[in-house]
Amino acid sequence: MDKKTILLILICFIFPPLLCTSQGLPRFNNNTDQESLLVFKSKIIHDPLGVLGTWNLTSPFCNWTGITCNVTKQRVTSISLENLGLVGTIAPLSFLNYLSLLNNSFFGSMPQEIGRLFRLRMLSLGSNRIQGRIPVSLSLCSRLSSLDLSDNRLQGTIPSELGALSELENLSFSKNYFTGRIPSSFGNLSSLSNLILMSNSLKGPLPEGLGRLPFLIQLQIGLNNISGEIPNSLFNSSSLIILAMTANRLTGTLPPDMFTNLTSLTTLFLGANLLSGRLPPSIGNASSLTRVDLANNSFSGQIPWLGNLPNIQILSLQSNQLVNDGPSGMDFLTSLANSPQLQVFSVAENRLTGKLPSSIGNLSRQLSLLVMNNNFFQGTLPGEISNLVNVTLIAFEHNSLTGTIPPSIGTLPNLQYIFLHGNRLSGKIPESLGNLTYLAEVHLSNNLLEGTIPSSLGNCQRLQLLDLSVNLLNGTIPRDMFRIPSFGMVLNLSFNSLTGFVPSEIGSLNMIQAIDFSSNKLSGDIPFTIGDCSSLLYLDMSRNWFQGTIPNSLAKLKGIDYIDLSSNKLSGNIPVSLESLRFLQVLNLSRNQLSGEVPTAGIFRNLTAVSLSENLELCGGVPGLGLPKCDSPGKKSSGSRLRIVLIASFAFIFASVLVVWFVTRKKDSGIREGNEEAGSPEIYPMYRQHHLKLATRNFSSEYLIGEGSFGSVYKGVLNDGSWAAIKVFKMGQHGAPKSFLAECEALRSIRHRNLVKIISVCSAGDFKALVLKFMPNGNLEQLLHPTSESEVEKAFGMNQRMKVAQDVASALEYLHHDCETPVVHCDLKPSNILLDEEMTAHVTDFGLARILLKNSPNAHFSSSLGLKGSIGYMAPEYGMGAGVSTRGDVYSFGIVILEMFTGKKPVDNMFNGDMDLQDWVSMHLAGNSQDIVDHELKQKEGRPEYDEGIGRMLNIGLMCARKSPEERPSMREVSLMIKKVKAGLPE
Repeated sequence: MDKKTILLILICFIFPPLLCTSQGLPRFNNNTDQESLLVFKSKIIHDPLGVLGTWNLTSPFCNWTGITCNVTKQRVTSISLENLGLVGTIAPLSFLNYLSLLNNSFFGSMPQEIGRLFRLRMLSLGSNRIQGRIPVSLSLCSRLSSLDLSDNRLQGTIPSELGALSELENLSFSKNYFTGRIPSSFGNLSSLSNLILMSNSLKGPLPEGLGRLPFLIQLQIGLNNISGEIPNSLFNSSSLIILAMTANRLTGTLPPDMFTNLTSLTTLFLGANLLSGRLPPSIGNASSLTRVDLANNSFSGQIPWLGNLPNIQILSLQSNQLVNDGPSGMDFLTSLANSPQLQVFSVAENRLTGKLPSSIGNLSRQLSLLVMNNNFFQGTLPGEISNLVNVTLIAFEHNSLTGTIPPSIGTLPNLQYIFLHGNRLSGKIPESLGNLTYLAEVHLSNNLLEGTIPSSLGNCQRLQLLDLSVNLLNGTIPRDMFRIPSFGMVLNLSFNSLTGFVPSEIGSLNMIQAIDFSSNKLSGDIPFTIGDCSSLLYLDMSRNWFQGTIPNSLAKLKGIDYIDLSSNKLSGNIPVSLESLRFLQVLNLSRNQLSGEVPTAGIFRNLTAVSLSENLELCGGVPGLGLPKCDSPGKKSSGSRLRIVLIASFAFIFASVLVVWFVTRKKDSGIREGNEEAGSPEIYPMYRQHHLKLATRNFSSEYLIGEGSFGSVYKGVLNDGSWAAIKVFKMGQHGAPKSFLAECEALRSIRHRNLVKIISVCSAGDFKALVLKFMPNGNLEQLLHPTSESEVEKAFGMNQRMKVAQDVASALEYLHHDCETPVVHCDLKPSNILLDEEMTAHVTDFGLARILLKNSPNAHFSSSLGLKGSIGYMAPEYGMGAGVSTRGDVYSFGIVILEMFTGKKPVDNMFNGDMDLQDWVSMHLAGNSQDIVDHELKQKEGRPEYDEGIGRMLNIGLMCARKSPEERPSMREVSLMIKKVKAGLPE
């Protein structure tokens, strides 16, 4: 079939059949439908399941997969090709009333001709990669009742012309990049039931007309930048069932009678806004409510009576300024006994006072999370809490609770997390805690607990964290505690009065990451078996009565970051083997009785990291220590101490976080003393799994912003209202644990304005996540390939490309040349280059990063072999078994530069056989380089004064992407070259 015939067929599908009855154009018939479907099929470049195999002339097209026809006319009325992994562009069809391509990989722009589908009633293109703007012509599809364009890469403003779709019932544009305001014309969509615009960059006030839509049942506009007050008309909409506006900048107060009018409302999400005033008293009678989130606002005043919420499941009022004054101040809690479906209840971080009533035990038996921390509650923790048989977490930390921990707490069969630290609880720790078989974390620090540590805790075989620090505990450490196989996070017994020896069974804790026994009365030798705690990152045994020598086995702790053995009675020499601890940041051996020569390599060269004061018989060491020379220095041959340096097994998850965690807690106790020599890195906030679940609405697909081989990335709103990117690792995926550990190790010690900033790390059993700074402008991949022409001019011109190139070069220069130990990224590509609100580039995803060996003849090679990187960007020597080197990153950077200025991916179909991106660029640079410049850049910013700069950048890319690593420049040289090119460009 020739091109003319195909064109005629498409014209007839686009325009009404009457136009195809004259002047030689073919009349519409089912043969035309068949030809149009074949044209549609021709646009599909990848069909992984082979579903379009039935689309051939051997069977009637009405029997083809996904096709539905009109029975009498045998015309195609419906195409449904959902969840099939199809890749291609969308070809327009005309006789359809139903088109669903949901959850595939269609790319390109929406065709302008789509407005000719005048019969179309349902258009579902969600979860694809469609880019550009919404065609204004879509408003001509006057019979549309359902329109789903969610989870794509659409940009620009939402056309106000869509307000003319009078039959539209469902509209979803969530998870795109729309800007501007919600069109006021949406107030004219009189048939609209569901309006979903979540996760965009919409701003401005809400249209007043939305509240007057008679059939509106769902309005979801969370995760935008919408400001101003909520229109009063919305509070009078009796049809509304779901009102979700979390994480915007909404201001004002809520009307007292709003729930009297919103009689059908089941879901109200207004968290993380700027709302103030009192909570509406009418909330107590909103019997239809199931989920309410008003957290992270500035609500004040009394919490109203909540006695008529029979269907409520989630109620979060945390992080406000609420009070409960007067004798009836706790009635809100008592009244919730009438809510048998309640599963999550949080009033944390308010200004609540008084005693907790025994009626707390009358809360729902379905309650899972009870969160009341950071208030001013007094009195005892009621024993009736044991009635909450399904509770998994109780959080009452940082209040003023007194009395004993009720033993009945040990009868809660599903309890996993206990947060009672920062109170004034006294008495003994209940033995009944040993009955909690699901117990994972126990936080009882900063109280007045006394007596011995119950040996029954050894029965909690899923325990991962135990913090009993800053109490009045005495007696010995039970051996049974060291027989818990899951103990993988923290054991903190510091600032008590514990006595006796540390059991040798401590070596069984081979997953533990932090041990703190400081400020007790422990004695005896430090067990040699402590070297078997192979995952240990933090060890503090200071201010005790330990004696004997420092065990050589500490050198087995290859990932250790912090060791403090100060203020004991240790004697003998400092083990030379401690020199091999490459990641050790703090070593405090002060105030002991150590003697002999101080080692001179490794950490002992860092005067700010090592403290050896008040050990009067030490000598030697590096000159800066100021120690006397040793009387009889031993002879040293050049090969007397062969340094055996092993690449750590990436077990460096919480190094910096844990150091700060302990130091901060000790400062809070008011009794931390000594140890002034030990430095501490940047302070990170601590987030737990339930915090991240709240931030992302339990990792809802609506918050998903990207997926990779080892994890998924969500955007979420943290407790302080700030945005974050939360990378959750798929720990069941082969290689994911290694990727998580590698990324943590790389991010823990590097700081640069062009590297992604880590906010926190969360690790609990099989759950591993990184909390990173959110980048609102996406990644370089999205700028180079999915953007429309109008958006390229706006978002990515010549000077901005140069800025991104310079930013990335600066980041790599830092990693290769300015870190104490060089870091190789190993997976540099456009999708791993993120852009913040000012379009500054940040390199991310250190899941394959490698720390290079130092002081080795082959210092530019890692001992970890294998393929490192992504196809097209990976250095060719990696494919031949070479080790990781900084020159590999240089190669990847060169490919990125060539892609930035040509718009061609290294895996483009045009590159096959002997031709690759470098050869193609080289061939054209010898002639007319303008032939290969990205057409978006050439068309919109084709200024002659840029030509020389583009040519120089392409040459830099070619130099970096040379096949031989020895011929590539260093990133220091590359960074300087780019700065010179940028300086010569006009502003």
